[in-house]
Formats: sequence, structure tokens, C-alpha cells
Amino acid sequence: MDTAVTFPEQFRWLVAGITGSGKSYFVGWLAEQLYEQDRKWIILDTDPKNHIGLIALRRVKLLKIKPGLTYDWWKVAEMENPLLVIPTEGFLRRNGVSSLIEHYKTLLDVLFAARNPVVVFIEEAHYYQKHPYVPDKTLELLARVGRKYRINPVYITQRIQDFPKIIWSNCSRTYIFKWTIPQDVKYIRSMIPDFEHLNRELQRYDVLEFEHASGEIRIIPSWAIRRRTRHYG
Repeated sequence: MDTAVTFPEQFRWLVAGITGSGKSYFVGWLAEQLYEQDRKWIILDTDPKNHIGLIALRRVKLLKIKPGLTYDWWKVAEMENPLLVIPTEGFLRRNGVSSLIEHYKTLLDVLFAARNPVVVFIEEAHYYQKHPYVPDKTLELLARVGRKYRINPVYITQRIQDFPKIIWSNCSRTYIFKWTIPQDVKYIRSMIPDFEHLNRELQRYDVLEFEHASGEIRIIPSWAIRRRTRHYG
């Protein structure tokens, strides 16, 4: 069984699953594969420890967001190395997640303006939305136009009903884990046909891959998703 993930030159993906479903482990697995292909990526995380194991990869750099500091986001955008961006515990205690998201939105705006090819993993993408029916302008811009410049967003969420369908509908591929809340399953079915049946087939940590253009579906079993770096999430 071929379980490899293909990475087009241009893409917009959504990774969605409940807490503990295996999202962050899977995202790290994707990042490792991109690393092997010498593709530049940036992970914007809201958890100081979630992806920290990736810095064991030789070329991966770490940027910590600390309270009271300003950052040269243009310099960050011009970096050639893969980059993990995380908040410190002190920043979260003093400023909170909403302030962190404002930092990250500024960086996303700069990445779009710089127009350097990059894959951007956006953790907790639902936090960027003020309302599920009013998409964040930055995330929507990346979904609609980012592919022109090979700025490839990967939106990651555990609150699927808080992630706007207008952005989801612009994604080219969805990776989704097993869901247990009927309202969530119904919501997902509106984007992935027959999801109730597919959801019953998913075992713990399996992930469903859905191609939006073709409707092609496959299940990647949990045993095929194996990290080379340690996962702390």
C-alpha cells in the first residue's frame, strides 16, 4: 500500500481533528517529509512544546516569541531554513493567545508580500477567526491567491465548525481524523460526501485524505505515519 504524501508545487490544505486525534504528530510527519525534499516551511505554533522535537533536524531554526520584544518579520521571511515559531510560557501568561495571533498575522502578511515560496503550517487556525461566517482576511488571501507565489498554507484546527467554509472550500486537499460529535460529522459531510460512513471506517490515529477537485479519497493508516523526530504534543 502506497502511503506517501505528495506535495504539489502549489497547494492549500486543511488538517482537522479533535484533541488527541493525532493532528500535531501528523503535521510533524509532513514537515519531516518536506525537510527531506529540501522544501522551506514555517510552523506557527501556539504551544511552546508541541513541535519542539523538530529542531533535532539539523537545518531547522527556532524562533521564540517573548513578551516586550519586536521582530523583524522581513528578515524572517527571507530565511532559507525551515523555521519553528513558538511562544514562550511567559508570553502566553502575560499577553495571551490573541496577542500571539496578531504577531503571526503580521508575519503572514509579510510572507505574502515577500512572495518567497514557503509552506506555512498555521496551528489553531480557528483562533484567527472572529466569527466562523466571517473569514479572517489574511487566511482567506492565502487560500485564494497564495498559490500564485507558491505560498502554501496548511490550516490546522480542532474546532471544525469554527473554521469558515469559504476558506475550506478554497483548499485543494483535506486531511481529517475520526470525529465523535454528531454535529461535527454532519458539518464535515457538507464538504466530504458520505463522511458518516468514512468516519466509521477510521481507526484511532488514521487519517482520511480527500482531494477536493477529483473527490478521490484514501485512508492513511496510523501504522504508516512514523516520525523520525520526537513528538511532545
